[in-house]
Amino acid sequence: MFELTDTQRMIEQAVRMFAEKEIAPHLEKLESGEMLPYEILKKFGKQMGFAGQVKGSFSKREGKDEGEKPATTAGALPGGIDPMIPAIVFKEISRVSPGFCMALVATLGCATAISQQGTEEQRERFAYPVFTMEKVGCWALTETTSGSDAFGSMRARARIDGDHFVLAGQKTFISNAPFADVMLIYARLETGGDEKPPVRAFVLERGDPDLTTGAPMPKMGMWDSPTGEIFMDEVRVPRDRILGPQPEDAGSSRKGDAKGTLQHERAVMPAMCLGIIERCVEESVKFAKEREAFGQTIAGYQLIQDKLARMNVSLENARNLIFKLVWMQKKGKLDDKTASTAKLYCSQEAVRVALDAIQIMGGSGYMREAPVEKLMRDAKMFEIGGGTSEIQTLTIAREMLK
Repeated sequence: MFELTDTQRMIEQAVRMFAEKEIAPHLEKLESGEMLPYEILKKFGKQMGFAGQVKGSFSKREGKDEGEKPATTAGALPGGIDPMIPAIVFKEISRVSPGFCMALVATLGCATAISQQGTEEQRERFAYPVFTMEKVGCWALTETTSGSDAFGSMRARARIDGDHFVLAGQKTFISNAPFADVMLIYARLETGGDEKPPVRAFVLERGDPDLTTGAPMPKMGMWDSPTGEIFMDEVRVPRDRILGPQPEDAGSSRKGDAKGTLQHERAVMPAMCLGIIERCVEESVKFAKEREAFGQTIAGYQLIQDKLARMNVSLENARNLIFKLVWMQKKGKLDDKTASTAKLYCSQEAVRVALDAIQIMGGSGYMREAPVEKLMRDAKMFEIGGGTSEIQTLTIAREMLK
């Protein structure tokens, strides 16, 4: 249970080679915005054979009831794919660039949600080209006044107007939003008479009239993951853009679908954090063995050894949590407590380990040319995005006290 199979190790090596060859040399341009991640993502999708895997998954649904949802794993690929595979992919890419990986995760998260909740036509039209990286996707829940309270304070609205829905509102801090082709938007559907209208998901496309996006937002880290705002000024879309049943047939909120996708996002992030921790440990050990001070390598000093030992404990704990997450996903037992526990621990340790790596490397680690400098900047997002550490703590306690 705690070791990768030979096939999984081959995939691990293949993704590591891709990240080092195709992503690492372009990090400066990616972080400056001179280069966008999407052409590299498309190349990655082709090399990993996403098209064949996803198409095969979709074809297996022929003859099944429309109401049946396709199997999905870890917010990534559908169709019975071993959930360890996306965990390996996200971990390996995050060793080089968590920001680049976030662009990948946002695209796959959009496609997964559509695949889970949509009709066959919606899956073919919207999910498939996003899964294969031919189109860029984003998943939009957060608003300026509703971060942690995403559902309770949601202001985005949709209303029925004949054969169309009309959407109005704003979403912010959305990964891939400035360049997304397909946007999954959550809004309250006003059906009349509801004190708090139900939350439903709608698929919008770049080019829809009165739909605009802002420029990439400057931020502390994840510079190579374009983040921005989405503006809906009475956007009219056909009835077939809503996910799930039509309002006349629904009768209830689909908030649970959004929460399910959010749970998957929280299950994905620990693997990305593991990539940060793993790379920081490797860089720190290497530096400690080579750097000399006062006549010996700094590896000989107990304060350095203490840091390295604690970093290794974090590495082992994070790795074990990933294996547990994967096991629970395989068994269909993933729950909020486990997902939040893994995200809380791994995100906090990714930040601490990255800071310790910089401390061990001193001035060398503080310089932009050191990989640990970028990893530290990127790591902080995991304590905020997908639900803050405080929200994870409350979720864990709530589940414990049920």
